[in-house]
Amino acid sequence: MSLFSKKKTQVIKFEQNLCNADVNDNQVLFVRVSDMVDDKEAILEVPFTHNALLIKGGGDCRLYKSGTYPVFDDKNEIKNWKKGISVEVIYIPKETSVKIEWGTPNKVMYRDKTSNKVIEIGANGVFGISVCNPEQFFRKVVGFRKEFDLREFSRRFTEAVTDEFADHFLNVVNADALTYDQFDANRKVIARKVGKELSDKFAHSWGLELVDFIISEFQISKEDMARVESFAEEKAKEEKLKEYLAELERLDDKQWEREKYLRQLEQHNKEAYYEVMKVIGKDSTRGNGVGQFCSACGHSYESTDKFCPGCGRKVGQVSNVCPSCGKENALGAAFCSGCGKKL
Repeated sequence: MSLFSKKKTQVIKFEQNLCNADVNDNQVLFVRVSDMVDDKEAILEVPFTHNALLIKGGGDCRLYKSGTYPVFDDKNEIKNWKKGISVEVIYIPKETSVKIEWGTPNKVMYRDKTSNKVIEIGANGVFGISVCNPEQFFRKVVGFRKEFDLREFSRRFTEAVTDEFADHFLNVVNADALTYDQFDANRKVIARKVGKELSDKFAHSWGLELVDFIISEFQISKEDMARVESFAEEKAKEEKLKEYLAELERLDDKQWEREKYLRQLEQHNKEAYYEVMKVIGKDSTRGNGVGQFCSACGHSYESTDKFCPGCGRKVGQVSNVCPSCGKENALGAAFCSGCGKKL
């Protein structure tokens, strides 16, 4: 037999793929090659850009890195080989250029640490992916699919990532004790930590790592921000009020300095002054002798006044006379203590 009549060795390679994908197209995460091997010396070619899973006879599955390998790699396989065996090769790129945009379809319910109010937070961004476990990637993503569909894969994988985002986001911001107004300033840190947790999870379940996980922005409604800010303002006012009252208590036996302090407070911060006067007014109704000020608005009034000149509320030692029996009752009484008639 001449050399020219010698049968050519069968070669299974990337160019035989079903979808005619280019070897340099890193947006195609797998390429499937199917063939019937009728040569016991058949070889498998794996380009330097890819790894490959070789499935023989619908059963045995092995991972190969770049290089050239015999399809039948031991004597038993060659012995059992008859006139043909079906093989499939799944080529998986070592580096990918798939970028996936993501966004939370449902808002994350976050309880603000300062105000203890629940606010709704949305987020969006982009991430890349890398195949880190080809066998798991084959089981989860490839399966019986003949061709890779980037749109269908992106939709499916994005849904899985966003379903997990809320728990990992809350883990990170709670561990770092971040309030909602610190999210933007710490966006890169939050994204790095959340991305690491998500990557670890999907490396195990999908065989995919998340690369360069980015949070582009957070979305918080103006109404939620207003509720939290309003609480913060009220909290700050309460703290200042405590300071003012503490100073008045310190000056309790120094009447002139006490009055001077109140005059200065009235000149520089009328709102705070009236808040202080409200508290003092409530104290005066208990007979502490600290002055006559309306407990509702903090405005001062004379001992002969029946109504506050600031808000019109009843003040002073005004009796509540029963129109039925003439009995004098306390100002806040709802029923007459003499005849029981409703006042």
